[in-house]
Amino acid sequence: MTDGVRATDRDGAPPPFAMAGGVVRRDGREVLSGVDLRVEAGDVLAVLGPNGAGKSTLVKALLGLVPLAAGRTEIFGEPPARFRGWQRVGYVPQRLPMGGGVPSTVREVVASGRTARRSRWLPALVTDRAADRAAVDRALAAVGLAGRARDSAHLLSGGQQQRVLIARALAGEPDVFVMDEPTAGVDAASQAALAATLRGLADAGRTVVLVAHELGPLEPLITRTVELEHGRVARESAPSRTGSTTGSRTGSAA
Repeated sequence: MTDGVRATDRDGAPPPFAMAGGVVRRDGREVLSGVDLRVEAGDVLAVLGPNGAGKSTLVKALLGLVPLAAGRTEIFGEPPARFRGWQRVGYVPQRLPMGGGVPSTVREVVASGRTARRSRWLPALVTDRAADRAAVDRALAAVGLAGRARDSAHLLSGGQQQRVLIARALAGEPDVFVMDEPTAGVDAASQAALAATLRGLADAGRTVVLVAHELGPLEPLITRTVELEHGRVARESAPSRTGSTTGSRTGSAA
């Protein structure tokens, strides 16, 4: 970015994510070092790189889950601490959190994605339970788990659990999806299901940011890639229609 994060998208609205000079330090070392990144509305952006490159840290910093030691980041034009439109953002972590108490069913986990649509300042009476149920049903069908809705989520395979997390994000009907390694340890069938889901999101004009080691069946859906090396943006490219990439060294962020 040449003029900081206070830039607007093509239609004059602020972009979903913008980072300028982002630095994250951990245990005395820089995990991210001077990262500049702008995510446009409608992008399907893949963040690539080897283990330890800073990929997961980058997406967590974009969301404000990891504090910056230097630089700035904004979500739809607001710093994460002041952003109030969390219903617009769906986050898919690497794995299903293991909580205590009675194990949650698949449907209960997915239904929790609707809570982001409810403002803490509005009474619960304004929510539409029928709309919530319909959104959960659509999300379960989209990831192929409608038949497992009553099963314990923690008894599913790793790939199925990842699909539950994606369904949870889908249920909130956000504008932007952030997925942290959604294909890691996932079987071929689940990768294909994820690719189909992402295709639907892309066709609907949703913005997607995903972390991956390799793209596999997701590659045809990607509109941009950013490759990290040692916490810096080493390359940024836009895949062509044939799947090859044309990219150049990024000067401002490397």
